[in-house]
Order: sequence, then C-alpha cells, then structure tokens
Amino acid sequence: MARKRMARRKAPRRDRSVKLLNVAEAFVQANIVTETLMDTNPIEFALGDLGVGFSSGGGISLKELATSPRLLGVVGQRAMDPNNIIGIAVKSAIANVGFKFAKRALRRPVNLMNRNVFKPLALGVKL
Repeated sequence: MARKRMARRKAPRRDRSVKLLNVAEAFVQANIVTETLMDTNPIEFALGDLGVGFSSGGGISLKELATSPRLLGVVGQRAMDPNNIIGIAVKSAIANVGFKFAKRALRRPVNLMNRNVFKPLALGVKL
C-alpha cells in the first residue's frame, strides 16, 4: 500500500509593518549616544548644516566627521571616558525598562488603535 502524502507545513508569514513605538525607542537610544559623544541629536548628526534651522550648534555632525577625521579622536576620547560610558549605560537601561513598561501598560489602547485605525488604512504601520 502506498504511503499517504503529508501536507507540507506552510511557513508562518512575517509581519512586515513598521512599529512606531520601536522607531521611537530606537530614536531615544540614538539620542542618548549622540548627545553624550557628539553634543548633538541624531537628526542634526545625520543632516549636519543643511541650511536655515539645521545648524549643528557646536556638535559634531556626520559631514564634519567625514571632512575632518581629527574629530574621530575627540569622539573616541569621549567614548573612553568612564563617566560617559556609565552615563550611557544607565540612561539606556532606564529608557529600555521604561519602554517595556509603557508597552505593557498601553497594550490594550495600542491594539485598539492598530485594529481600528491603522489596519483599515493599510499603511504598513503599527503603533
């Protein structure tokens, strides 16, 4: 008697939507590092001096790092300072714990928003 063919198990679908709370958490973590090491925020670090309203304000931008490699020494010196490392670690841990508690506490309203607002719009975004 021939063996019965088993149905092949389908691979689970991946959720390809962008989660806004994860983007916010990543921005907060990047802000902690860029404020400590470069004296600027992540947007000013990435964009640099692009014109009116986008001045670096004395911080180090990505463009400045590319044009003046000596600034890497300044950033490295700040990164090797134990006080800066401890400050980054403590702030990062607090931000991480805060986001975990906030996500857990706001689970029901977030699910409600995702189900009633973002899903019907089909933007590929979740809260």
